[in-house]
Amino acid sequence: MPDKQPVLLTVLLECHQLRWYAASIDQAGVLTPLLCSPQHDLAGYIGQPFDDQASYLRHRLAGVLQRGCDRLWGKMMKPRQVVFVADSQFPEADPSLTQRVADHFYQWMTSPPIVFYMIAPGSPTCNPKLMPVVGDLLEGWQTPLDEGFPKMITKCSQSDPWELVLSKPSPG
Repeated sequence: MPDKQPVLLTVLLECHQLRWYAASIDQAGVLTPLLCSPQHDLAGYIGQPFDDQASYLRHRLAGVLQRGCDRLWGKMMKPRQVVFVADSQFPEADPSLTQRVADHFYQWMTSPPIVFYMIAPGSPTCNPKLMPVVGDLLEGWQTPLDEGFPKMITKCSQSDPWELVLSKPSPG
């Protein structure tokens, strides 16, 4: 059986839209759109106590990673590293919620390792500046991420390349 191609499983969190996108970026910077959620998919944390907010987002994003890995496997790819990128802080939440969620994945996901970024406020969409929250990008992957991530943002405005994932509502 041939080896699977190593890629960055990249998850963009559109916090103000409360949605996410998952794509792969290979070592040549080529983007493969995989999955996305509808708007408000992440809204279940709003109005909850802080610990419940963190728990909700950890579980929801763990499901995103599982689905993303499943799609990669079917395309003969495997995640070399998981890259989360939040476009802002989570709305209607303590500003430390993003750090708490990032720390959770960094501490608990060691294979593949996690890196979590925030897009710097005022960054141009065509070339967003990524500010590290936690973790380090693996050696040799900065250029592919720099080339592939702006393509991901552009593709997010298109519905065709993405498989829409409708999550089950959380009990509550």
